[in-house]
Amino acid sequence: MAIRSNAGTGVIVSLVVFILISIFLLVTTIIFYSGQSKQVEATRTAENTLDEYALKRERNSDQVKTIAAEAKKGRKSVLGYLLEENNALKTYVAGNPEESIENLQRRFSSMGVDSTIFNSMKDLDRRLNDSTNELESLRKQAQSLQDERDRLVTDVESASRSRDNLIAAESKQVEKYRNATEEHLAQIADVREQMEVASDKLRDRYSDTITDLEGEVDALRQEKVVLKSRVEELEERINKTRIKPHDPDTLVDGMVIDIAGGNDQVYIDRGRLDQVVLGMTFEVYDDAAQIRPTAAGDFPRGKASLQVIKVGDNTSTAKITRSTVGRPVVRNDVIANAIYDPKYKFKFLVHGQYDIDGDGYPSEEEAAYLRSQIENWGGIVIRSETLPGDLDFLVLGVEPMDPVRPPQDASMLVQQDYIRRKTIYHDYQELYNQARNAQIPILNANRLHILTGGTDL
Repeated sequence: MAIRSNAGTGVIVSLVVFILISIFLLVTTIIFYSGQSKQVEATRTAENTLDEYALKRERNSDQVKTIAAEAKKGRKSVLGYLLEENNALKTYVAGNPEESIENLQRRFSSMGVDSTIFNSMKDLDRRLNDSTNELESLRKQAQSLQDERDRLVTDVESASRSRDNLIAAESKQVEKYRNATEEHLAQIADVREQMEVASDKLRDRYSDTITDLEGEVDALRQEKVVLKSRVEELEERINKTRIKPHDPDTLVDGMVIDIAGGNDQVYIDRGRLDQVVLGMTFEVYDDAAQIRPTAAGDFPRGKASLQVIKVGDNTSTAKITRSTVGRPVVRNDVIANAIYDPKYKFKFLVHGQYDIDGDGYPSEEEAAYLRSQIENWGGIVIRSETLPGDLDFLVLGVEPMDPVRPPQDASMLVQQDYIRRKTIYHDYQELYNQARNAQIPILNANRLHILTGGTDL
């Protein structure tokens, strides 16, 4: 009985121990599981917190690993390393570590940076190199111009020395001529004195002969006066019978027969059969009485100007190139062109230099242009230095100035230039006076321009 009792006790003890161990394991398991849950929650919280700074795929990237390695070298955290790099970059770019990316982008955009800063800097560097190369090229050009200037200065100095030498040589030659002239004048004075003495002797000796000759001279003078009066009478008769053009104040060459619908074109009663050519211009007046010169000889502008743009057989179409406000071109207005006549070719003598373009510099080229315009519009240009008897118009250019006589000690070139300009002045005045005496109309370029309907002066 005792053995059975001990065995039961051992089983009970074993059972109690097992139960206690089970309870302990259960409690331990519960405690461990509870701690593991907190740890998992803490781990999950840490993972979420870490994801806010860097996602798992980003943390596993090679770039982040490289950054982590660089941070580790400097004994810094990855975030601290990145913050330090970010501040350094902002300070380097903008000079302020607190500057935002948006402000940086806005500032660079206002400066014209529309791509990366590196590309913009690269483009600026390229442009700077181009500007440097261009500047170097300009410096070379400037140096070349400076060299050319130095060469020209040297040439001018050489020419100046040559001129001085030539003037000195010419002065010596003029001095020789002056001395020879003085000697020649002295000889002439001696000869004149001798001639006066001989003349007195001859006058005393042949006084009767001189009286007879003076009578003959008086008779010849009277005969000259009679012949001159006869010549003037004959010239008057010739002038009356000579065919002369109408005076410029009655130069009516046609009329306006109709107005086009747009009011900027008109139809005139002159065409190809009337010798009208394309491009010809006319001045428009209300009637013929308006084409009269002023006291100064200037002709009034018409109320409009026309240019022929289409030529028919008997009529032409013209464009209005100039008009007057309140005075429209109407039917039956008269038109005039001093060069043109439907049945007669006027003869013009064009003399002198002209300033057609109004630049203040008259020239022979502009006189040639005026002659060609007269010929193109049906006129005949007389090329002569004298006034022909059958001339219709004398067209004079800019009046030359009467030159001032140079001093006696002036150079030969100055004397020759004076003679040339004096001859030009004399020929101009001579033609003017001859035309007035012969009652030939005289026009200058401006008067001719007005009477031909020109608008480009």
